[in-house]
Amino acid sequence: MNARTRPPSTSDMRLLGRLWPLARPHRRWLWVALVLTPVGVLGSLLQPVLLKTAIDEHIATGDLDGLAAMAMLFVAVVGIGFSASALANYSLNVLGLRALTALRRRVFTHVMAQGQRFFDTRTTGALMTRTTNDVEAVYESLAWGAVSLLSDGLLLIGIFVAMMLLDWKLTLVSLSLAPLIVLIVDLFRRRLRALSLIIRSSLSRLNGFFAERIYGVTTVQLYGVQDRSRNAFRALSHRYLDAYRRSNWWDAGLYAIMDGMAALAVGSMLWFGAAQFGDPGSVVTLGLLVAFVDYLGKIFGPIRELSGRIATIQHAVAALERIFGLLDTEDPVPGGETVLGSARGDVRFDEVSFRYREGGPLVLDGVSFTMRPGEVVALVGATGSGKTTIGKLLMKQYAGYEGSIRVDGHELREVDTADLRRHVTAVHQDVYLFDGTIRENIALWAPAIDDDRVREAARLARADRFIAALPAGYEHRVTERGQNLSGGQKQLLAIARAMARDAPIVILDEATASVDSVTEALVDEAIGALLSQRTVLVIAHRLSTITKADRILVLHHGKVVEQGTHDELMAQGGRYRLLVEVGFAI
Repeated sequence: MNARTRPPSTSDMRLLGRLWPLARPHRRWLWVALVLTPVGVLGSLLQPVLLKTAIDEHIATGDLDGLAAMAMLFVAVVGIGFSASALANYSLNVLGLRALTALRRRVFTHVMAQGQRFFDTRTTGALMTRTTNDVEAVYESLAWGAVSLLSDGLLLIGIFVAMMLLDWKLTLVSLSLAPLIVLIVDLFRRRLRALSLIIRSSLSRLNGFFAERIYGVTTVQLYGVQDRSRNAFRALSHRYLDAYRRSNWWDAGLYAIMDGMAALAVGSMLWFGAAQFGDPGSVVTLGLLVAFVDYLGKIFGPIRELSGRIATIQHAVAALERIFGLLDTEDPVPGGETVLGSARGDVRFDEVSFRYREGGPLVLDGVSFTMRPGEVVALVGATGSGKTTIGKLLMKQYAGYEGSIRVDGHELREVDTADLRRHVTAVHQDVYLFDGTIRENIALWAPAIDDDRVREAARLARADRFIAALPAGYEHRVTERGQNLSGGQKQLLAIARAMARDAPIVILDEATASVDSVTEALVDEAIGALLSQRTVLVIAHRLSTITKADRILVLHHGKVVEQGTHDELMAQGGRYRLLVEVGFAI
């Protein structure tokens, strides 16, 4: 099944608008901002008018008492406007922070709901970048950039109206450069948008490379490829740095151009106003010119900062485009509505064929077999024969198979995925342990698995002995991926996980790690206990486990070529016997 991807939106406002459903539950903060922002804008608009009045009506006439009252009024207007603007910005910041927290949760939930095929084509670093760096970039950009757009927009409209009311001729001269400014800003906006996309994708690759080398640091060191890794990391870092450098260049260029435009606008206004100053028929006064200079400063202040805001908003839009591109990509394993209830453990594969990608080679080709409740069936075969794929299909990690897979008579496609995984559990060859306690790694935070059940599972898995020897016992802290435990101890904990659950069907991808003889004996005991209690599908790697199976299936190039007990297959002298005789290196 191919990922279903809706075409992404390239409209900035449309991308930003997709945040609204996440912000809607916190819209009371928006109402606070909508009420207070006009108050702050009005405070800024009144200041030049008060200056004009103070100059023309009080300073020019020597009215000191009136000037003192005007000064007190000016201070009050500044204080009220500043307080209203600060509270409005705070409200919008709270709104943005809560909306983006919800966005981060949505990305995490979306990723966790996807099927294995989704992760086959994406690196861990890239997914981490979407959830952390990209969401953080959106918050920082919106908090500093978009939050100011509302007040700046109202301020610019209000200044234009106020200037037109004071003197429309002087206003037109002052704003004669506006069309050129619009063209320049649009040019820089589009270039900054393109560079922002390069920055985000470069950072994603950089993070992915770093995470991969950290996970594989032992291999990097043992095979002496540190220099090659450093050179590759340097190249990725340079691409990221170069994109950021070019973005900063365009950002600085826009800022400088806006400064020059502001100076030209003020100069043009003063030249035109000075020519009319003193003319009996003109309304131009010293106070009016001061007011216009103040208004132009307030206009070009936001326009100057607009260069920085455009850069940060473009970072946000680029990050949003990548985030929503991820959210718009759907590749889950379809879940049905059938609930197994109390499953017995009857499994049937009927002419099952499967390929991992459309047009790719067949990994399974017409596989058929049955597993009766309580039966142990072992899968053997060379690497790439399809053993692990059968286990993945039974766990519904992939969809898109042909034929039929039934559990207790229910077609797997129609079974609810979460319910299926309550009835089918797995002990993987590559044991993954989380950063947490021993108890947490056995229970995996399942509410139904209490401490007594954890201890009983550890006893059945023969893990209780080494756990008792740890300083904190079941509360012993396991480091990331279980690096402070031995390979055998991790295997025993993986078996304990399976024992702690009531799942009647277990997929045992038997570990091949080299362990000491004492631990190997414990692992064999634990596997024996597991085999005696459940319906088990063994992806076998050791002859000692295979001989315990009720039936053995031999796979070759995705087909079942032999099946029977160990003795029966050895007597046939076919492929199974060959595998055994070459040391079972499969």
